[in-house]
Amino acid sequence: MRHTPRHVSRKGHSTLTKVLRPKRIAMGVAFVFLGLVIAFTAIFGISAVRMYWEANRFISAGENLANAALGCGSKKSLSDSADELVDSSRKLNDELNKPQWTWVRDHTAYGNDIVAARTMLQSVNNLVEGPFTDMVNLSKDLSGFSMKDKTVDLSALSSMPKIVHQARTDIQRESKTLKALKKPKIHQVASAVDAGANGLEAVDKMLDSYDELVNLFPELLGENGERTYLLTVQNPAELRSAGGMVGNYAVVTANKGVVDIGDFKTTLGFKNPTKAFDDAGEEEARLYGMQVWNWPQTTTVNPDYQRAAVNFKNLWQYQDAKNKKREVAGVITVDPVFLQAMVGATGNVTLEDGTVLNGTNTVKFFERDLYVDHPNFSEQNEYTSKAAKLVMNHILKNAKPSNLSALLKALKDTTSSSHLKIWMQQQSEFDALVQTGLINENAAGELPGDATTPVSGVYLNETQPSKLDWYMQSEVKVTRSCDGTVAAMKDRISDKVSFAPRSTVVDDVDESQLGDEYTVEFTMKNTLTKKQVSQLPSFVVGTTDPGTMSYRMFFMAPTNGEITSIAYNKGDFVANMVLNKRHFVAVKIPVEPESSVTVAYTVRVPKTAKSALNVVNTPLLNETGIQTGSNGAVVDNCAASSSNGQQSQAPSQSASATPSQSSSASPKSSDSASKSSTSKSSPTTSSGSSDDPLSSLKDMKSRFSCPVDIKSMMG
Repeated sequence: MRHTPRHVSRKGHSTLTKVLRPKRIAMGVAFVFLGLVIAFTAIFGISAVRMYWEANRFISAGENLANAALGCGSKKSLSDSADELVDSSRKLNDELNKPQWTWVRDHTAYGNDIVAARTMLQSVNNLVEGPFTDMVNLSKDLSGFSMKDKTVDLSALSSMPKIVHQARTDIQRESKTLKALKKPKIHQVASAVDAGANGLEAVDKMLDSYDELVNLFPELLGENGERTYLLTVQNPAELRSAGGMVGNYAVVTANKGVVDIGDFKTTLGFKNPTKAFDDAGEEEARLYGMQVWNWPQTTTVNPDYQRAAVNFKNLWQYQDAKNKKREVAGVITVDPVFLQAMVGATGNVTLEDGTVLNGTNTVKFFERDLYVDHPNFSEQNEYTSKAAKLVMNHILKNAKPSNLSALLKALKDTTSSSHLKIWMQQQSEFDALVQTGLINENAAGELPGDATTPVSGVYLNETQPSKLDWYMQSEVKVTRSCDGTVAAMKDRISDKVSFAPRSTVVDDVDESQLGDEYTVEFTMKNTLTKKQVSQLPSFVVGTTDPGTMSYRMFFMAPTNGEITSIAYNKGDFVANMVLNKRHFVAVKIPVEPESSVTVAYTVRVPKTAKSALNVVNTPLLNETGIQTGSNGAVVDNCAASSSNGQQSQAPSQSASATPSQSSSASPKSSDSASKSSTSKSSPTTSSGSSDDPLSSLKDMKSRFSCPVDIKSMMG
């Protein structure tokens, strides 16, 4: 039924009027406004909650990555954390770029904060999508690599130069962008921007330190053709001037990034040449004997590792026609101290018989325990080769970002103290390695000191076929002469030596260019007991006069200096000559069990000396640690005001040089004699310069505390 319109009655009109009163209108407006507020709040609230959630994911992933990289321990794997960082970064960036936040930027006082947050997230996203993803992929390719069929595939490293170059370009661009932002109002946003810019600068600085090495990687790994390296292992239990007998070696080849590590072999059975390989070898044989080029085990009788490595390389090539055709790119020599440092950085190693090696017992195991536990010589040789291979495989397998800082420190320390030595066919490649800061220049193993930093060397060579030298301990006392240079003229130059000194002055040294005189007393103590001699295997104590250490010792004067006399109670005088502008005196000294023997000598430094005499000796590994020399300690009772004659040529304070093959010195005062510089069985700590990778990592780590807490950093 259809109704037609009717007029409103008075009563209806009255009701309509009530409805449209102002109060009702206000309530309606209020409800509409409230609805708008709720909608507005919902839009921003939901977005804010999403960003809060993603921000926490982003921060958590960042903390896990930082903790993994700095060795602080991480809750998640590097791969999972990287994936989470990428995902949360993308979602954060997408959320903050929605229209509602643009409205906040344009219509509130927090415009700078929105701009800063967007810019920072965009920078992060650019880096995450670009170089970070590339580096993570590279890290995944390299993580956990180990020997498979004696090979290690490092071909992924060939892409590193391109990745690092692009990363630095991107980082520098984003860092510049962040620094150009106007200061945000919100403190946390401002702190985040500052932390981001500073962090990018630190990363760029670290990558800059690696630049030379990164560019060198492809060449070292055979990108342009197969490269051959010889890896040798020294055994300080049978001393040689440069560290120890070369007992084992392995041939390492690199081709297109694939590295093949051959089995460790004994140096016994090498074919001997009939003459030296070069003129330098002939000249060196006048002092050291033909053994420096005739047998691989004695190439390190020469304290100059560069020459010892060349002779070993020549001997290896001499063995057959196949070797002769192969160009050797480098010779790398390690000892148990290096192995211990690397085990300490990468974790414990369990050998096939259950023996556990760690960062404190590896040296003692290879130098003492091995021979006690495996008295059969042939079985011990086989066991040693297997153990060395297992240790090297462990080091490669556990070289991860989480222990990068520890690995770099171990590498730097062991090269600084010459427990890892390197000879490269191309000097420019060695120089590039040093320039990276990853290794110290002492890795060259060259003779220490120069015309302004006087260093005298005492080099020991065990001529008794044995493993006796773990039981050797030494003391060094250096005394500056205060009454001119007449100590060499006295009847006795040491209270520990009853015989008169023998003059060793040579015509090849210009005495008018000599300065201060010092007396050096080098005392050797054979800690082996007679009971031990009767119990230990014959290959340990020797067969000729068992237990007696029979040393051929080379005493080296500082550069442009001279050894003027030498004294000892029992022994044979062997040689006295100048070789490569360094004066050497050689003697043969026996040290019986449970006895101490002192050799004393007087030495003059050149007038050009800027510091007092330092004495280094072949590193002695024993129960007390590693003994390397005087470490610059000098007994100096001369009047500081003396200005007569030669006394003004060197300061009264002593010079402290890096133990073993140091070429630098720093002041270290001492008014009494010291024992031979000793460190525990771990490499000597060296401080990296501000522009090396280890220093850069330390600088980055100094900005954080473990575990890394990014929220607290942002305030």
